[in-house]
Amino acid sequence: MNFPTRSIQPLQVCSPATEQSRQRLVAAIIFYTNGIPFLVKPSQQQALDLYSRGRLTIDEVVYYLESAAKHEANAA
Repeated sequence: MNFPTRSIQPLQVCSPATEQSRQRLVAAIIFYTNGIPFLVKPSQQQALDLYSRGRLTIDEVVYYLESAAKHEANAA
């Protein structure tokens, strides 16, 4: 039997995130976690605020949050 093979499609290049799209992402994260026991620490809120203003990339936010979590785990 011959099965059709998928053709490889090039990845679409996205335009850089706008402040509005970053704010929507942060709002979606907060909405998604609504009702879940989720406490945003001031330092985490600051990282989200910096991201929504375009001062940090999402990769930098993730790196910061992971580093902070590792530091807290080691301190405990």
